[in-house]
Amino acid sequence: MTRLNDERGLPLTGLDAAQIERYDALLTELYSYIPGVQNRLEALVQEAPGFVLGQVLRGYSIMTDGLRSGLPQARLYLAQAEQLAAGATERERLHISALRAWIDGHLAQRLQALEDIVLRWPLDLLAYRQLTGMLFWTGDKRRQLAAALQAVPPWGPQIPGYRLVLGPLAFALEEAGHYTLAESHARKALDYRATDLWALHALAHVLEMQGRVREGEQMLAAVGKRLNDFNLFRGHLWWHLALFKLALGRDDEVLRLWDEQIFPDPSAFYLDQQNAASMLARLEIQGLAVGRRWEKVAQAAEQTQGQHLVLFTVPHQAMALARAGRLPALAQTLSAIEVDAKAGVEQAPLAAAVSAAMALYYEGAHRPFLQRMRALRHEAQALGASHAQQDLFFQLMVDAALRLDDTALAKSLLKERLAGRLSSAGHWPQLAGQFMRIDQESDPKALRTLLRSGLEK
Repeated sequence: MTRLNDERGLPLTGLDAAQIERYDALLTELYSYIPGVQNRLEALVQEAPGFVLGQVLRGYSIMTDGLRSGLPQARLYLAQAEQLAAGATERERLHISALRAWIDGHLAQRLQALEDIVLRWPLDLLAYRQLTGMLFWTGDKRRQLAAALQAVPPWGPQIPGYRLVLGPLAFALEEAGHYTLAESHARKALDYRATDLWALHALAHVLEMQGRVREGEQMLAAVGKRLNDFNLFRGHLWWHLALFKLALGRDDEVLRLWDEQIFPDPSAFYLDQQNAASMLARLEIQGLAVGRRWEKVAQAAEQTQGQHLVLFTVPHQAMALARAGRLPALAQTLSAIEVDAKAGVEQAPLAAAVSAAMALYYEGAHRPFLQRMRALRHEAQALGASHAQQDLFFQLMVDAALRLDDTALAKSLLKERLAGRLSSAGHWPQLAGQFMRIDQESDPKALRTLLRSGLEK
């Protein structure tokens, strides 16, 4: 079987030199979030059916959609890859193992296979991005940072694709609280490409956590005219822009972004549903009327109930269905995740518990919601996502406490939320000042306003 090296010196089975150039370009486009990569991959695999990693990447792509409905197709691609395994390299066989573990729901095995690849072949961009992306949804931020850091030393500006390892490193540093280092690496990636979405995403998180909301709004607004040139991940950048505008009190602009960019149509994509529900929740906490927008999210949630493999999505579906009054669909969603929990699906017991708590909040049962969510507030991090996304749970708890006139609890939760954003001694005066402001405030509306942003500069 044909075996030549890619542009980083790693052998690929089943491609000639010209096809390898196409694959290298395709991989760069994939992690630059350029639309149409799937079609170009299909054309390449049809032309070179013996391309082992092409078959694997087809499976990875289906699984990245995060829907159970894609499992049969992913299994077909896995079978095609396995038929080629005898003539594949050891690295390619490990990729096949990672895909098999993903399809079978064996998270630890998938992690191990990808870590083994990155350990031995750190220039494997596909493995590096798969590994760091998967760790994002496990909530294991220390492991995410370790994976990113260990892979980076062999890379450098002379290695093709260098910028594509900088964004994940920046994001892992940010989630670990190393904001200065995170910003440095994100900006380095952006020096190579101003619209590197993952680097923009990492930098947006840094600015969000540090309360640098005007900088964040300006940064994303500056690339706003180009965001829709990219694939569905663009919606999450629009969500970040809306977060900055919410912090600045530009609520009408937030609603316009929701309508035009964040959730213009009911979407099956897990990140779209998360973005849409969490933004509506934040707006309502601030006293904004959102009209019938919840109904649109609930429609998408009902159409995909029981389908999502990224289980951080399920609490957001429960929110939308409860808020829209779709109680039969809510019951089915909660029942489906309970079935998964009893079947031993990883993360399902936690997703079921958090989803049930979300339903209680939107059913008006604020005291039971608080009892459950306070017990889960740190454990919920194991559902994955970022600090900014997980912040939704704290916002709802603060709101519930204020609705119950438990101002002391609301203030305690506000302080705990801000304490999680402390990253250096330099932030201590800001943190102390915000704590003093919280202690001196008694008006519920003013306390809710403190949820709009974090450690303001």
